[in-house]
Amino acid sequence: MSSKQSNSSKLGKSTSNNPLLPDKLQEAFNGFQLTQAIYVTAKLGLAEHLHNNAKSCEELATDMGANANVLQHFMQLLLTLGIVTKDKDSNYQLTQLGSMLCSDAPNSVLGSVLSMAETYQAWGNLLYSVQTGKAAFDHTFHKNFYEYLGQNAEANANFNRWMEETTRDWLLPALETYNFSKFTHFVDVGGSTGVLTTAILTKYPNLHATIFDQTHVVNDAEKILKSAGVSDRCQIIGGDFFESIPSEGDLYIISRVLLNWDDDHALKILKNCHTAMGRSAKLLIMDFVLPNQDMTASDLLSSLHLLVLGGRLLRTEDEYYALLSKAGFQSPRLIQTGDIISFIEAVPK
Repeated sequence: MSSKQSNSSKLGKSTSNNPLLPDKLQEAFNGFQLTQAIYVTAKLGLAEHLHNNAKSCEELATDMGANANVLQHFMQLLLTLGIVTKDKDSNYQLTQLGSMLCSDAPNSVLGSVLSMAETYQAWGNLLYSVQTGKAAFDHTFHKNFYEYLGQNAEANANFNRWMEETTRDWLLPALETYNFSKFTHFVDVGGSTGVLTTAILTKYPNLHATIFDQTHVVNDAEKILKSAGVSDRCQIIGGDFFESIPSEGDLYIISRVLLNWDDDHALKILKNCHTAMGRSAKLLIMDFVLPNQDMTASDLLSSLHLLVLGGRLLRTEDEYYALLSKAGFQSPRLIQTGDIISFIEAVPK
């Protein structure tokens, strides 16, 4: 459950740390309207319909099953936002920005936008979370986030794509700050569909890996590994990291997993990693680490996003260090990547 707000490579820029000016308050208050307009654009599949050729509003209304009169207004909005252009024949075409909503675009954010459907509704109950300290998502959908994904194939597919897109935008650039060549075999704990593992194996041809996650989650990893030509160096294991973790690695990566769990559950994952690790192995946490002080508006909104979805706040650097010590690790080292993801390296005591 990734919680950071989209960075500047997305359709919108991150929230700055500048206070709102009076003339911007109304604009900020109405921000939900723009959020929904972009979501509806993605849900209707507008970018796919305009991917190869320009179309009139009437053609789009027929193709997408939309009200032609309303769509006239809606397309004018998208025109002002720079998502489409209109030619001399009044046909609409995608802009470079709009193409980011195509499923096959190299910088696609389609999964991220479609994942708004559930999180948007949960944010409508932020008041509940602020008053109770509990997840507004549970209150909204009467089940927790992962139960919901397990029962809704479309939502689960969108969430997995969101994870892949944010891995591409947040994690892969950060990999440049860490030297993986000193290891022989890493275990990606909670490795999902294997995008992170694939990127590391591609860059380090002598490395081997294990992707470990729930069976229904890792089902799509094989095709991603094969498409990159690295499947022969990676095994995929389905299981439960609260029970046990594979033991053959000299590096254990936990990427955007611990934020999903309260301290008791996070401690269990870390202890199971400790049990699986040899004395010379290392642990590498890749996650959102709040500074101990001087948090930005983006930091705080991200923390509230996690509260809305999971009933927890993001951890600070000191809180991570305390968890690691309880789990039997020592010498934690924060590695700033220059992006919104930070690394923490630690070794067994």
